[in-house]
Formats: sequence, C-alpha cells, structure tokens
Amino acid sequence: MSPGIPDLILLILVFVGLQAWWIIPIIKKNNKLNDRGRELRDEIKQLNKLYKK
Repeated sequence: MSPGIPDLILLILVFVGLQAWWIIPIIKKNNKLNDRGRELRDEIKQLNKLYKK
C-alpha cells in the first residue's frame, strides 16, 4: 500500500461526513414541508367537497 493511501481515505471520509452534516437536516426539513403541503391539499379538497354540496 502506498504511504499516502490512509491519508487519502481519511480525507475522503472527513469530506463525506461534513457534506452529510449539512445536507441531512435540509432533506429532513424538506420532507416535513412536503408532508405539511400534502396535509393542506387534503384539507382543501375536503373543504371544497363540503361547500360544493
């Protein structure tokens, strides 16, 4: 094994870890917003059905 391989692997792991650190919360927040939007659309559909009758 070349002398620089462990350093390179460590650098890649640190890079991936730092990327995951900021992108995972963004994905979670986006999923929460999507769920809330879906709930609102369902509520709107129910209200439309109610008032059309």
